[in-house]
Amino acid sequence: MRLVVPKKAVLVLFFSLCVLVHTASAQTVTPYPEKIVLTLPKSPGQVYRVSYTTSPMKVIIDSNRPIPEFPPFLSMSDVALKDIRYSEAAEGSRLVLDFNYQIPEGFITEGEVFFELDIPKTFVNTSRRMVEPGVVYGHQRRADSFGPNVINYLEIDLWYGFEVKLALAQDRIFGSEQVSAIAKQIDAIAAVNGAFFSSTGRPLGVFMIDGELMSEPYANRTALGLGPRLAVMDQVSFEGRVLLEDGSLLASIHGLNRPRLQDELIVYTKHHGTKTNTNSHGYEVVVVDGMVTQIEQGNSTIPPDGFVLSAHGVQRELLVKLEVGDPLKIDFSLDPSWDELGITQIIGGGPRLVRDGELYLTGEEELFKDDILVGRAPRTAIGITDDQKLLLVTVNGRQPNISVGMTLSELGNLLIELGALQAMNLDGGGSTTMVIRNLVLNLPSDGKERPVGNAIVVVTDVASPLPR
Repeated sequence: MRLVVPKKAVLVLFFSLCVLVHTASAQTVTPYPEKIVLTLPKSPGQVYRVSYTTSPMKVIIDSNRPIPEFPPFLSMSDVALKDIRYSEAAEGSRLVLDFNYQIPEGFITEGEVFFELDIPKTFVNTSRRMVEPGVVYGHQRRADSFGPNVINYLEIDLWYGFEVKLALAQDRIFGSEQVSAIAKQIDAIAAVNGAFFSSTGRPLGVFMIDGELMSEPYANRTALGLGPRLAVMDQVSFEGRVLLEDGSLLASIHGLNRPRLQDELIVYTKHHGTKTNTNSHGYEVVVVDGMVTQIEQGNSTIPPDGFVLSAHGVQRELLVKLEVGDPLKIDFSLDPSWDELGITQIIGGGPRLVRDGELYLTGEEELFKDDILVGRAPRTAIGITDDQKLLLVTVNGRQPNISVGMTLSELGNLLIELGALQAMNLDGGGSTTMVIRNLVLNLPSDGKERPVGNAIVVVTDVASPLPR
């Protein structure tokens, strides 16, 4: 047997249940991922007043009457709301909600028998100001269900008389220096930390300054290329060759200005320093002005106007054919070939974050480990907008209740939100640093600036700005 309830009766029943819920919902505090909902009973003539303090962050709710059966203290296991304190006095009652970090003002919904306050936990507050015409600085305070974050970013119009370039710490491959010191040395308007680097400061991945290749790509990782009023991004691979006088191939080159491994042929240039710092298990050929001038077993002196070929194992057998006086040359090529576009600065990073305006993560493909791929951390990233503006972004992290950092997918979505059509990750963690006019604007997670191997700098372009 089926019971049929008239539609009018259903509406009356629904309304009655709603009133019952609000009447019975005395002292309900509900943490949701995106907000805190506080519902209080309201007796005839009862008035609630809400006020806020920001240092420390508190929401204060005063009433002219007591709130029945409200406990004096509630500890909350919530990322934003720490606890709630309740007290009564002759003039009424007071609720104090203690928060772990600053949140926006809430929204009030009020009826005859209830008072409800919705306090947002997910928000974005953005401010922007001009550093120079064509260079804009943006600052964000934001939060989500994982906690707060502080973001700093630069938006650089490459057509407005500014150039974005790369710089090495101490102007050499080996060495480290604070980003602020690198920026000050070259009188940069702004700078951020750049590529991953080894303990010696050597860039890990492709790195080119002013058309001179200083290190080769690793695992075909994503790289950024910069030229006059142009920025491009792609995964980059490397081919190096040793050619004889007739153009025939003598040997393939495995790397540039890095430690030589088993069965490898490495080229050392002046950017490596004065010595190859190799052991005696290799075979080295010194070349000046396209001619072999010396043959050594290891730790050869690098000529300022030439290079050293250093081989081990099976590669050694190829170099032993050479003699002093033999002509030869080396040839490097990158794929894609950006030199035809006028690209003179290339920095390797990764993984890719954004491709053609969509989230696109390449961490496993580019052989990154969990220390980069997993969890939230301080981050540095770079992006290109559809109108060829460059975005330099830093996210503070490892600072509970101030800035918890981002995952790579969150970082990619942030870059999309800021307008990036293409974007990639850079070195992060304690290296994450942004400097504008010699002032460090972010909060490095080490508590102070960490010396890094290289930086991305914004300098005045010697060419006058061109109209779009």
